[in-house]
Parts: sequence; structure tokens; C-alpha cells
Amino acid sequence: MLAVDVGRLRPSMEAGDMEIHVANRGSTPRARRSLTALVLSVAVAVVLAGCGAAGGVREAMGQAMESAGLKQAVPKEHVVPLRLYAADNLNAGSGTRPLALVVRVYQLKGLQRFEQAPFDAFLDEDAERAALGNDLVAANEVLLTPGQRYELQERMAADASHIGIVALFRAPASSRWRFAFDSRKAVAEGITVGLHACALTTTSAALQTQLASEAHALSSVNCAGKRR
Repeated sequence: MLAVDVGRLRPSMEAGDMEIHVANRGSTPRARRSLTALVLSVAVAVVLAGCGAAGGVREAMGQAMESAGLKQAVPKEHVVPLRLYAADNLNAGSGTRPLALVVRVYQLKGLQRFEQAPFDAFLDEDAERAALGNDLVAANEVLLTPGQRYELQERMAADASHIGIVALFRAPASSRWRFAFDSRKAVAEGITVGLHACALTTTSAALQTQLASEAHALSSVNCAGKRR
């Protein structure tokens, strides 16, 4: 194994004419310590990797800069377990006859457009794209039947930060037909959504949608008049 005397390494190195300079003037002790640690980390990586391993040196530099807080980590793809559980009275509205229900699952970069879009915007593909704009990363559609349990592993794109769920109820309850979740907070435990006569429920801690009542309860839910 190659021994490296870290104490003899200098901020300015002649490894492939690469120079790293530390600016001490006007910087805080904490910043100087971070930069010094970065320099030493990169120097060790250069010595260990050798002159011919340019790719390895770049990777080591990136990791060292992230550790020193000088570079943000690049977002990566992640997988969220998603569970959609339909009740026996699915999409029944204020009546007693259950119906199949279309549910849309969105991968989003942000929530503002999604949260502000009206229900009707999700009934038409063109209106949907116009409403969500650049926040929309991907979307898929599921048709659920009463009593059905549907589970999937939602593979999130690297630039997607949230999952949006829209249930196209025939008589949707106000504010309970749409949920939004922080996808990265949901990686470990997943997301479970209940779908009922005219409303959604969830117990997920990753829920971002602000509600006037408890997200897991239906006691305050009133089904709207039939829309379609």
C-alpha cells in the first residue's frame, strides 16, 4: 500500500499542472478548515489514483467537495412504494351504487401549479399539460374497481420531488380529490391512499397537501353534486 505523508502535501501541487489555492483572507476559520480539508482530500486522491486515472480523480474531487459543503449532491432516481386501496363504495358519491374510478399519478418538480389547478383541468390532457406546465415530469393512469387493491413501485425521475394523486370522482368532495406527497420522504415507508365514495384518505407522513380536517378521516366529508 502506498504511504502518504499528508503533512507534506501543499495546497499547490504539480500533478498534471493542477493547482488548488486556498484563499484565507476575509474567510472564516470554519470556511478555512473546510477548504483545507478539501485540499488535503483531493491531494490524497490524486496521489493514490495516479496520473492516468483522471476519471477517478474527478470523482474523488466531487465527493470531497460535497463533504466540505462546497458542492450540492446531484439528485438521483428513487423508488416509492405506492398503494392504492379502493373501498367497496368506490366512486358512489352520495348514492349507493359504486363505480370504477380513474386515478392519475403524477411525478412533479414542484407543487404550486398542481395545488392550484382546478378539478376540470385534469379531465382533459391538453388542459392538464397547460395547468401543470414545466412542473410535470411524468404521469400515468390507473383504473380501479370497487374493493380493488393496487400496488406498484413508482420509479421517480431524478428531477422529480413530489408525487401527485388525483382521483376523478363523479361527485368529488371539496379538497379531498387531490393529494400531494414529498416523494423522498416516502421512500422508506411508501404511500398508502384510500379511495372512497368521493374522497381520498391517507396516513402518510409525507403528505404535503394542507387540509382543514384529518387526512385519514371521512367524518367531515360531503360529496358534491354529480359533475358528470
